[in-house]
Amino acid sequence: MVKKKRAVKRYNLGLLGFGNVNRAFIKHYHAIRDTIRRKYGFVLDLAMVCDAKSFVCRKLIKIPALLEKKKKSSMIGTFCTDPLKKCARAIQETKVDIMIDALPSSKADEGPTYPLLTSALRNGISVICVNKAPLVFKGDKLFHLAKKHHAYLGLSGTTAGSLPTAGIVGNELAGSGVCAVRGIVNGTSNYVLDLVGFAKYTVIDAVREAVKLGIAEPDYRFDLNGLDTCFKMIILGLILTGKIVNLHHIPCAGILQLKEEDIRKVVTQGKLIRLIGNLTVDNGEPKIRVGPERIDDHDPLFAVRGTGKGIMFKTKYMGDLTVIGGSSGRTHIAAAILKDVISFCKV
Repeated sequence: MVKKKRAVKRYNLGLLGFGNVNRAFIKHYHAIRDTIRRKYGFVLDLAMVCDAKSFVCRKLIKIPALLEKKKKSSMIGTFCTDPLKKCARAIQETKVDIMIDALPSSKADEGPTYPLLTSALRNGISVICVNKAPLVFKGDKLFHLAKKHHAYLGLSGTTAGSLPTAGIVGNELAGSGVCAVRGIVNGTSNYVLDLVGFAKYTVIDAVREAVKLGIAEPDYRFDLNGLDTCFKMIILGLILTGKIVNLHHIPCAGILQLKEEDIRKVVTQGKLIRLIGNLTVDNGEPKIRVGPERIDDHDPLFAVRGTGKGIMFKTKYMGDLTVIGGSSGRTHIAAAILKDVISFCKV
């Protein structure tokens, strides 16, 4: 009996932003596209790309040529004053099947891509978010639109990247009655605390090292003042309850106010200081607090080191679960995005 070949599905892909994250993703996909086609039965055709200064939309954009052009000129096409406006027009014409938003997150509001995401979902275009801001400030509305228009909304890249937090909450622990989440979800803060505590770096030198290695962004404050952890915990609360917590109502402290001698003293006592995000669910309402905590070797999160992350889930019906790993890095986040693409293609 001759085995029938599985039909290969083709999907048009749109990218919002062509910085480090989306470039890492498209390189990763291009490198393993034959394996993806054989194993999962789909091919991604790059059809739309928007960056800060230019916009490209055509039937098939060649990935190697696009990467080379970006490298040489820092743009993907001819300069235009409002590439997001052109992107909005392409969305209305439904030029793509799935769109990845990896533009930098706004710290104060839902950001400029939110109208594009709502338009995409209304047109049945599925969305994968790496940009956290639309979810943090208007995520309940995005969830509603995705459900109403039967579109997929991928969040794996927003809640600790390669540590599979969103997938665990939304899938493996579905129906388990998750009542609390506690985690180290920011690899930059973890890395800086380790350099200060174990290698005797000053905080300033530790931050410089993290920036030099690409672990931290040049503006490192978002990671170290606790906001990034707040954003991630808000999104986890959204997945659990469908509700968002007002960022300004969250008790939040980072690690920049810590004294170096105090960090080292805790280490000599056989303990660690870690930036911890805490989320509880009470009568369907998410509550969050973020701040540095002292933990000892009995704590499951004590094993988290370097740029690694860790998260604990307390459930009513399946007991407690701890997951550790998920180091920060461009390949790691690219793999998290691809996981969402695969999930979309399975729907």
